[in-house]
Amino acid sequence: MKTITDKITTPFFALSLLTIAMGIIPLNDALIKLMSGDVPLGQIVAIRAVVALGLLGIFSHSLRSMLFLPARVFWLFFARGMCLVLAMVLFFVSLGSLPLASVIAIFFVSPLIITVLSVPLLGEKIGLHRLTAVTSGMLGVLFIIQPGGLEFQIETLFVVGAAFSYAVFQIWTRRLKTVGNLTGMVAVQHVCYLAVGLMLTAVNFIWPMDYSGNPTVDFLLRSPTLMSYTHIFYVVICSFSVLLLSFASSNAYRSVEASLIAPFEYVAIPLGVVWGILIWNDWPDKMALVGIVLIFAGGLYTLYRENIKSVDLVTSTPMPATAAIAQSQDCMDDAETVCLSKSQK
Repeated sequence: MKTITDKITTPFFALSLLTIAMGIIPLNDALIKLMSGDVPLGQIVAIRAVVALGLLGIFSHSLRSMLFLPARVFWLFFARGMCLVLAMVLFFVSLGSLPLASVIAIFFVSPLIITVLSVPLLGEKIGLHRLTAVTSGMLGVLFIIQPGGLEFQIETLFVVGAAFSYAVFQIWTRRLKTVGNLTGMVAVQHVCYLAVGLMLTAVNFIWPMDYSGNPTVDFLLRSPTLMSYTHIFYVVICSFSVLLLSFASSNAYRSVEASLIAPFEYVAIPLGVVWGILIWNDWPDKMALVGIVLIFAGGLYTLYRENIKSVDLVTSTPMPATAAIAQSQDCMDDAETVCLSKSQK
């Protein structure tokens, strides 16, 4: 009979959960874009992190698991988490000026960047078909950005930067697959959110910026404000969706070959288009639509080419990704060295 650890780290479970999480996360993006005209980004991120850490403390051992991490492992997880925070900041400040569908589509060139980076950084192999998918995705980004064209906006480069930072974050997740445990990793990730959110909020409070007329600048630098009940409700929904994605994404990249995960993340693209249309009646223009189709097609082509049953998706090294879930409660109460020795067995 399989243990919880074995079930959670199987390719089917890891990829299925990731697909569900990626289907929900565009709602988080849409709600934050809705709040961007009233509440500064730092305040949203800080409150969302507090709610997420509170939920982790109530419903899991994540916070206790984080406290058992050796200092070296904690700071490795923290540095990894800051890559995601940078991606998040670049992604959300661009939402103030760009359509939701375009931002999500450009951002989702990141799985293709992961595919490319997995060769030099992880030693994985990609063939002609995956390279074709990457090329399709890159062309799609160019169609959306339209560099040199009349429709070009500097914020699109922020999204490209977010995609690259996110790719580095996930590559780092894969490299740390045998270090620490999943629940501790997720807790540290939200500590990173909280640290940056509080820092931005402090800057906004001490040096508030007057209304500039630029949605991106105002979203990042406006002074903190009293949030309405609607805003708080939005933040709670965002907290649940981000927690689900944090667990699903970290588990997938610690359990499955990084270059094979990309197609399962693309479910967010059409849903981003749907939310943009439903909330703002924001239909992609022809060039953006072509770009979205190219990026989406690149991911689907990769999925079509992969025969999952014939590929060793899980590494041969047993991974303690869910050690904190599978370990007994007495391990959590023992000294740090005892927990680590059990995780390594």
